[in-house]
Amino acid sequence: MENSLEQPIMSSKRMGEGKCYKVLQYLARIAIWSYFRHLKVMSRKPIPLNGPLVVAANHTNMVLDPAMLIATFPHARPCHFWALARFFKVPLVGQLLLAAGVLPVDTKTHSNAKLFEHTLDCLGKGGVIALFPEGTSYTQPKHLPFKDGLSWATFEYLTQQTSNQSSEDTQLPIIPVGITYTTKNKWRSDVVIEYGEPVIVGPSDLSSYQKDPKAAVKQLTQRIAEGVEKGTVNAPDWDTANAAFEARFILYGDARSIQLEHYVRVSQSLIDLFSPDELDISKLDNDKNQLIKERRELKTQLILCANILKRMKLSALDIRMYEKNEITQTQACFRLFSATLTLVIQLPLFLPGLIINSPLYILGKCIDHFEVYTESVAQDKVVFALTLSIPIYGALFVFLWKYLGYSLAGLALSMVLVPLFAWYHITLVDKRYDMAKEVVASARIFFAVTGLDQERRELEEAVKLRRWCFNRVKSLLMQLDRAGNPQAHFLVEYGQDLSPPLFGDDDTPTSL
Repeated sequence: MENSLEQPIMSSKRMGEGKCYKVLQYLARIAIWSYFRHLKVMSRKPIPLNGPLVVAANHTNMVLDPAMLIATFPHARPCHFWALARFFKVPLVGQLLLAAGVLPVDTKTHSNAKLFEHTLDCLGKGGVIALFPEGTSYTQPKHLPFKDGLSWATFEYLTQQTSNQSSEDTQLPIIPVGITYTTKNKWRSDVVIEYGEPVIVGPSDLSSYQKDPKAAVKQLTQRIAEGVEKGTVNAPDWDTANAAFEARFILYGDARSIQLEHYVRVSQSLIDLFSPDELDISKLDNDKNQLIKERRELKTQLILCANILKRMKLSALDIRMYEKNEITQTQACFRLFSATLTLVIQLPLFLPGLIINSPLYILGKCIDHFEVYTESVAQDKVVFALTLSIPIYGALFVFLWKYLGYSLAGLALSMVLVPLFAWYHITLVDKRYDMAKEVVASARIFFAVTGLDQERRELEEAVKLRRWCFNRVKSLLMQLDRAGNPQAHFLVEYGQDLSPPLFGDDDTPTSL
């Protein structure tokens, strides 16, 4: 007998997969296109075109996370999310939620069958249930503990299907999804979405569940968490995360210097090298060329470097050009002048879009200033920007149509030109945005060099420390690679594939 993966049940039409969901899908794609610079979607295994699926993703960026799944899920399959049943009792809100494919969950009931009634119905009709097992959005160096609701729903579905079909071959695939933002609260940052290898829950798991439900549920939740971990970046604490991210920045520059398909593994490899377990002082007696003392010292200096640069509102990339040259007022002045001139020359092409979209940029700066929760910043920017874009581009449409004499041809032309103008602005914005950031960084360096002696000394200290960290990271990675460390081996191999190669035989340690 064929299992449920190969013979999906499609008995009737599912709610929430009509025109309303198509509109939601379109809006999600617009939001992602306008907010993020690059989006990389990867799948470890092919995702089934039909049949019931459960999706488990991490949840670090509020409403942007479900938007990512809606916009990128393979085969454009509609995703159904959970919401508390009480929201569906609110007039209009409940109708919109149902039309968008959101499923009510009654948390007040003590019956799993009643709790997951709509979920089981959706799965029974071959739908996709997308959940965030952490239960809430957050800003932490590692994912939150996964809750067991998804696992309970999975076993409830398998129990129901086995009972209804008298089949022992029923299976349900759970797709772990890692959503990784390079800088989640910053506009024009990048995002990586990895659809992981499915966790197949089948008859043997159901048998374990029937013997000991709680133990089986906990075990399945752990398997799901491990699947999500493979596609995300997790550090044991902020010090380790900050040290690893600074090492990555010093080695490779910003996130765009790393191929996005390797971003998660590069980041996680550096985190593993600096994790407290790896650097446990009690392991010193058994240190077999793992350079624990040296890594501990490097971690401390990387954190110090990150703090100095953060205080100066600069990045390791901003000061890299001064490593081999003395920082002089002439150099700083010339850099500021050339960066400003380059931006001014490019400005005329970009100015119309900048003026028309200026309310959106002002709104973004206000959100950066007033929003206290990092995980809510991107959500606020996207929601308010899309809302404000309606009157802005609506007024532009009316103005253009009026200019064309309210003619039918003018209407058609306006309907083409206004979206084209928005596309033109987003296409041009990245390079000019980078130029503007270069002007700001150059100005800060110029004022530090020409200002107080303390500011100049701090800048020189940052340059010297960055140079030491750069050489030390390379040296330690090569030594650890020769000692057989798998994380170091990957990083060295990856660095050698870059152009120009990051690692060479002449790399030697330096003194601080």
